Amino acid sequence: MPQRSYLWTIRLLGVVIYSLVFIFAHDFWQTGKAAVRGQPELLLFILPGVFMALVQTNSPLKSTLLMALWGSLLAALMLNSALFPSTNWLFLTAWSLSAIFWAGCGALLVRLLRIMLTLRS
Repeated sequence: MPQRSYLWTIRLLGVVIYSLVFIFAHDFWQTGKAAVRGQPELLLFILPGVFMALVQTNSPLKSTLLMALWGSLLAALMLNSALFPSTNWLFLTAWSLSAIFWAGCGALLVRLLRIMLTLRS
């Protein structure tokens, strides 16, 4: 039973971290003055992906993508609640898909580093 509670705790912590990064990075693209500009704040989503890949060793990519999906839904609901100003749903959806992509890249980066370390030794 403790193993199951550990998994749920890690998954919930991953969703919370991802949601916090999402809301923190949301402030950057909400205040952007230019219509088209680069968004380097999306690279912050590599960090929750790396975290989930380091903690979930059995299926790092699957758990990262599920964490990112649930975290995006939670953050989108929080951003469109009464606490935050409403945003454009189309832009939020596109931005969420980019965030999920970068979280998956973080998990794949950890996997690549693990493969390289095992080949080296």
